[in-house]
Amino acid sequence: MMMYIGELARRVGATPKAVRYYERLGLLLARRAPSGYREFDERSVEIVRMIRRARFLGIPLNEVREILALLEEHSRPCEHVRRLLRERRAEVAQRIADLNSFDRFLAELESVPAGESGGCAILACVDPRANGSRHAKNRIRGTQRRGCG
Repeated sequence: MMMYIGELARRVGATPKAVRYYERLGLLLARRAPSGYREFDERSVEIVRMIRRARFLGIPLNEVREILALLEEHSRPCEHVRRLLRERRAEVAQRIADLNSFDRFLAELESVPAGESGGCAILACVDPRANGSRHAKNRIRGTQRRGCG
C-alpha cells in the first residue's frame, strides 16, 4: 500500500517536515507519483519509526545512516547500536558529572557575603571566561578579601 507524506507522518507520529528532512538526507526514499506527490511504502513506516527511536536515544543522524546501511546489507546492526549506546552512556555520565560540579559551584556562591556597595558581590565573583563546569572552582575570581570563594 502506497501512501502520501501526510499519511506516513501521521502513522509514525512525525511531521511531514521531518519526513521531508529524512528524505533530503537520504535516510528515506520516496517514489514520485505522476502527480508529483511523494509516495511511500510500508517499509518507509518502519524506517521512520527506527529513525525516531534512534533519535530518542540520542543517536546522531549520521550514525542512523550507518544503521540503515547495515540493514540494507541484511546485517544485524545490534552490535553497532550497542557500541553507540555505550558511547551515549559515557556522554550522559560526563554531563551528570558536569552538572554535579556546577551544582557544587552554585552552592559555594550561595555562601558569598553580600557586598557593601551597589551591585551584587555574588555576580562580581563569577568569571564567565572560565569555561566548562568541570572546573567550577576556576569560575570564581577574586580573593578572600572580596568575599569570593
